[in-house]
This record gives sequence, C-alpha cells and structure tokens, in this order.
Amino acid sequence: MGSERARETVRRLQADITSGRWPVNGRIPTEVELAQELGVGRSTVREAVRSLAHLGMLEPAPGRGTFVRSLNPVRGVVADFAADHAWEDILDVRRALEIEAAQLASVRADADGVSRLQAAHEADLAGTDDAERGRTPGQFHAVLVDLAGNLLLAELYSGLMSALRQGIDQGALRIGQGADQRHEEHAGLLAAIRDGERDEAGRLAAAHACRDLSLTDG
Repeated sequence: MGSERARETVRRLQADITSGRWPVNGRIPTEVELAQELGVGRSTVREAVRSLAHLGMLEPAPGRGTFVRSLNPVRGVVADFAADHAWEDILDVRRALEIEAAQLASVRADADGVSRLQAAHEADLAGTDDAERGRTPGQFHAVLVDLAGNLLLAELYSGLMSALRQGIDQGALRIGQGADQRHEEHAGLLAAIRDGERDEAGRLAAAHACRDLSLTDG
C-alpha cells in the first residue's frame, strides 16, 4: 500500500493496536497527534487509518473520532459474512456469545479484570464512556468479552457488533433500554462475575442481551 513511509505507519499503528495501547472500543489519538508522534504528514496518517479500517481494525466515526474495533483483521471478515444474514439471526448469535462470555468471565476473571469491569461500569454511570454511547453497547461489554479469555470468541463478537452498528445506522435496530435499566443490569452482571457465580452470570447476560438491542419494529 502506497509509499514505504505509509506502509511503516500502518505497521506502527497496527503494533499499537495489537499491543493493547488502545483498547478495543477505545478512541485513538487524533490525526494531528498521530502525525506529530510518528513524524509523518497528516495525509500519511489518513492513508494508514483508511487501510486499517478496511481490515476492520479501526472504524472512523465522523464527529467523534476513530475507534479500535479489533486486534486483528478477522473482525472485517466476520462482519461482512454476518451482514448477509437476517438481523434476528445476528441478534441470536450475539446473545449466545454474550452468555458464554459472561459465564467464562465469572470463572476466569482475576481481581484486575474485575477492577477493569468495575471501571467500565463507573464510566458508564458517569457518562464518560463515549465510545459507543447512543449507538451500541459500549465499553462494559467489550471488557466483559475480553475477560472471557477466548480470543476467537472476542473476534467473533467484535465482527457481529460491527454488523449490528450498521443495522442501527440503517434504522433496522435500536437501543432497547434506558440508561437506568442498563446500569442496573450491568451492576448485576458485575456482581455475578466478581462472585464467580457462573449460572447467574449467564442468566443475567441472556436477559440483558434480549433487551439492550432490538429490532425497530419489534
């Protein structure tokens, strides 16, 4: 892709993503900030971001910034594949992944992981989790899936969420619950995962996934 400088910029940004410098669903620095940090022009940064967006690793959101969507290109393939299926089917699979992720997190998450989930919950309560606010389930869900400790599950989930964001943008799907109910259900999930209650975590995740996203005509 493009010049050697552009290719090197892609490699450096990709390394920052895969290293976890910017978490999934987190916002990366601005174009100006990256250009200064990397010592390249803004057009080179723009080209590199466009390339990583094509791979599904980044997603520009006009007016809000550019967000990390995946640690590797698998997400783009899954999103394209999922987009060929009915929204009901995508929601069903997403629900299944949420249940499995919550159950795995309840038995695999250590104290640091629970602290990360707590921090994501508190950011949502404070209104500072702006990665997805008003569009799709945000950072709390991303951390929960990460705590499951299953990279394949995480990539499948990321790809499905990309397809679901398209559904919301197209008006086929909507956020299905208010902030107060979301906060209450997240608090319950957090407690079940913290306490290692596998069955309860799965039950709460199933109920929550049925409510937080829904068809616009449902």
